[in-house]
Amino acid sequence: MQENDRGFWKTFEAVITVLCKVTGLIGAIALLAAALVTTEGVLVRKLLGWSTIWQIELSVFLLMYACFVGAAFGQMGEHHLNIDLLIVYLPPRPREVLLIVAGLLSCVICVVIAWYAWPMWWESVIHNEHSESLWGPPLWIPYIFLPLGLTLVFLQSLVQLRRRILLFRAGTYEKEIVPTELRDIEIPGVAAEPKQRGEHE
Repeated sequence: MQENDRGFWKTFEAVITVLCKVTGLIGAIALLAAALVTTEGVLVRKLLGWSTIWQIELSVFLLMYACFVGAAFGQMGEHHLNIDLLIVYLPPRPREVLLIVAGLLSCVICVVIAWYAWPMWWESVIHNEHSESLWGPPLWIPYIFLPLGLTLVFLQSLVQLRRRILLFRAGTYEKEIVPTELRDIEIPGVAAEPKQRGEHE
């Protein structure tokens, strides 16, 4: 039974990792596309005097995708805004308990928002709602970004929460924590960054 559970979670984690990487890559492309579309709109309007109908709205949609759906990729590397003024000074065990509680609260918040966002998206589909602009794109496209993104963030947070709980129970969690702002910076004379969670022998 335990072997089946381990196999399930290993497959589940691999699938979520691939999804987050793919959506993160698309999010990066969306940011670039938004910049290009905005630039094109400015040039067309200022140099040629043409009216811009779709550029601003499309760039907003692209930024919404990068923000909401791309959030799971940021969560995968724990690169979201963290306020670690307190936890860096806590002893290891209380610190891990606090991080587990924070992970649980994050999962609850994602579930609540996604729970209400999915019906909003579905209503836009069945009612065939469109934007009131001259371009008039269907609203189900931008409306899906919030529930999809929060669902992916929840699944990624669930994977990380389970990993943290297992390490806590085994007593193999990190004894020291690196401040968020220093995680990806190599400073001469400072010890190497601790292993990522899940890489312990």
